[in-house]
Amino acid sequence: MKYVNYMVCAGLFVVLGCASKKDNQRDSYAKSVNPFIGTDFTGNTYPGAQAPFGMIQLSPDNGLPGWDRISGYFYPDSTIAGFSHTHLSGTGAGDLYDISFMPVTLPYKEAEAPLGIHSKFTHSDEQAHAGYYQVKLTDYDINVELTATPRCGIQRYTFPEADAAVFLDLKKAMNWDATVDSHIEVVDSVTIRGYRFSEGWARGQRVYFETRFSKPFIAVHLDSTAILSVTDTLTKATKRTGTAFKARFDFKTAKGDQVTLSTALSGVSMEGASNNLKTEAAKDDFDYYLAQAEKNGMMNLERSLSRQQIKIPR
Repeated sequence: MKYVNYMVCAGLFVVLGCASKKDNQRDSYAKSVNPFIGTDFTGNTYPGAQAPFGMIQLSPDNGLPGWDRISGYFYPDSTIAGFSHTHLSGTGAGDLYDISFMPVTLPYKEAEAPLGIHSKFTHSDEQAHAGYYQVKLTDYDINVELTATPRCGIQRYTFPEADAAVFLDLKKAMNWDATVDSHIEVVDSVTIRGYRFSEGWARGQRVYFETRFSKPFIAVHLDSTAILSVTDTLTKATKRTGTAFKARFDFKTAKGDQVTLSTALSGVSMEGASNNLKTEAAKDDFDYYLAQAEKNGMMNLERSLSRQQIKIPR
């Protein structure tokens, strides 16, 4: 009987050893993917984080319009003006860029429109692989990390000692995109929700969201702008058709303090976004969701290659 027990244990160690080796290989493969391919010239790709077949494309935006920035990011640029949750890759359609957050320290840098609030960055302080993006915002000494689940974007900000803030700008739009209505409401000291309706290449787009902060904000500042539409082209008469909201969430941070933002999207309702957040990102654990994104990405690659009878080298 003891002999059987020893054999079972030995077999279990072998299985666990193989599983650990396979997980390490998957991790290595995920980190070998280069999301910056196509972000220069007219490739029109974005370098941010996405889960396989997910509705989230969480990626940095340079903050300027133009053909080279159709996907929000252009490698030769040196500014970042937000991290938004939807992007198009490899297309000629300048649209989406929904639900854009930007962390800062006070006082923050703001240029004339369309750039607005922004920071400088360098590629030496930037990296990305499958399911992950990281950059240091030079002007604020803030390290930003991004990952994603199928319906949630997870951001982790590492702050210096400062009066800090996180902006949410639902008015911000680039290229063909334009906000036609929006909404922000504070649920509690760590939770907000709302929506952004827009027109662009995608007509009548509706994106609902709910965001949870890992640390309570100490103050909220809301600003709104009327959205006007022309009702008579001859007289240039206008009427108010919607509202563009912008919010600032304040924090007092010590050096090394981290704030994680988990944002769920829905194309149906704020309640749908809330359910997606509870289902896919119930805890404030960036590393956990990053590991999931890397693992799921490589499992999907393995399944795809196996259908084509292509073997990944071991």
